[in-house]
This record gives sequence, structure tokens and C-alpha cells, in this order.
Amino acid sequence: MQMLRYRKYKEVKDTAKLGFCYNPECTIPNGQVERSKTFYCSRCRNVTYCSRDCQKADSTIHKHECDKFIAEIAKFEAKKQS
Repeated sequence: MQMLRYRKYKEVKDTAKLGFCYNPECTIPNGQVERSKTFYCSRCRNVTYCSRDCQKADSTIHKHECDKFIAEIAKFEAKKQS
């Protein structure tokens, strides 16, 4: 019984966790990439990219969304402290 649980645990742990590239022009099929290899937006940490090139290519588009997200975080933090 314990061996069966260990095998299942090992199977789940060894399975690659997938993330998605936020760049709509990404050339990777379905934008899926192993999560450990993704790059996060350094400002909002809300979106991921498969590479620095994809992040750079999407930066002008994402910047507007990022600004809105950062503003929401600031509002939340201000409310939390008052």
C-alpha cells in the first residue's frame, strides 16, 4: 500500500507543470511551456512568458494592463493600511 502511494506521489512530482506564454504572437504551440522555464513580468508578476524575447515583444501591449494591475494593488494596499 505504501509503495503504491509512493509511486503515485513520484508520478505526480515528476510530471512537468505547464505554464502559458502571455504573448499572443508566441510561436510555441498553444503557448504552453514548462512552468519552471517561464519568465514573469517583473512589475506585476501576474503574467508569464516563455522567453525574454516574447516578453520584450509583448511589452508595449502588456504595459497598459500592467499599469492598471499595479494601480489596483496600490489601492488594495492603501485600504489595507487604513
